Amino acid sequence: MSEINYQFSRHNAKNAQHLQFSKNELIAIPQAMATKYGFINPWNAYNQAVQNQSNCYKPEQSYLDTPEVETTDRARDEVFLFYSRVIQDYADYCPDAEKKKAAQTLAHAFRETGDATRMEYSGETAAIDDLVEKLQEEPYASALTVMGMEDAPETLSTYNTKFNEIFMKRTDEERKRAYASNMKTLRPITDEAFNSLARTINALYAVNELTTQDETTRQELGKIIDDANSAIVRFRKTIGNSSSSGGDEPEPTPEPEPVTPEITAVYQKEGGDPENPNRIERGKQTGVNYKGFTLKGQNGTLEHVIGLVNDQDYIEWINPETISNVTETSCEFTMVPDLTEGQYKVRIETYDGGSPLVVEYPEPITLW
Repeated sequence: MSEINYQFSRHNAKNAQHLQFSKNELIAIPQAMATKYGFINPWNAYNQAVQNQSNCYKPEQSYLDTPEVETTDRARDEVFLFYSRVIQDYADYCPDAEKKKAAQTLAHAFRETGDATRMEYSGETAAIDDLVEKLQEEPYASALTVMGMEDAPETLSTYNTKFNEIFMKRTDEERKRAYASNMKTLRPITDEAFNSLARTINALYAVNELTTQDETTRQELGKIIDDANSAIVRFRKTIGNSSSSGGDEPEPTPEPEPVTPEITAVYQKEGGDPENPNRIERGKQTGVNYKGFTLKGQNGTLEHVIGLVNDQDYIEWINPETISNVTETSCEFTMVPDLTEGQYKVRIETYDGGSPLVVEYPEPITLW
């Protein structure tokens, strides 16, 4: 029976590869078909997860304003160095005694500030702000007048403020990125949304094959399954190629991945609802598809193997005499006729291999 083979590792894929695969699956599983066959809700959940991942992904992401930050920082460095060096030259070599004394006073203020140009961005901003305030006070304000540099505080402040405005935008962007979801957190969400969508499609196809047997449904859902599997094959091949060391050396034959024990579908065999296969009428024959294990009770019978778990975690075990047509991948049983209506989890407890194994169907069924 055809099904989307969604159980495979996506861990080694690069972010770009993972995102492209996710987008390819949206193409393989059209929204129109999701609407027609009633699985639009899991389709929407997957679509939203892919969009979130796409919005997050930026190849070799960098800050667009980096050149402007560097340019404005260099400009204020040059202004600071201009005043600092001119004042120091006057303090050391000016023949005019009054200007030399004024320069020596101002040089003291610059020495207290230190080499601001070697400080980190925020430290330099604070140091120059402090210097500007100091230069507007006595005795430095009078010394600037003697030197003819009354505009120095305003000029220093203008360049410093311009840099800080741009830098604060950068800081805000850094904050947003720090709190935003990243690919590491989004990829598992996308994977689980795809798995849920694939399980739903597989269940719908199984219901049609085993009950309704509508040819149009078989062809349309079959095409979706084929297209989805083709995208998976391409994706897995891409991962293999990108992780190869290159050259003419042939790639080693990959080890087959172990099959994860899983219940893949639970559905009413006859008279079920194709748009809601998890809705099952009490007393009706019910089909179960699974993989990765076989049904086997602790004592060699099918007693206490298939159970229905209510919201109080009470287990109603299926009568082993009603379990039939058991194969390596499926079985069927008669749904308990007098069980209370509502939602239940389907649980299988098997002793396949001699050790106990508990597997639950990931979606609740609804009895009516």
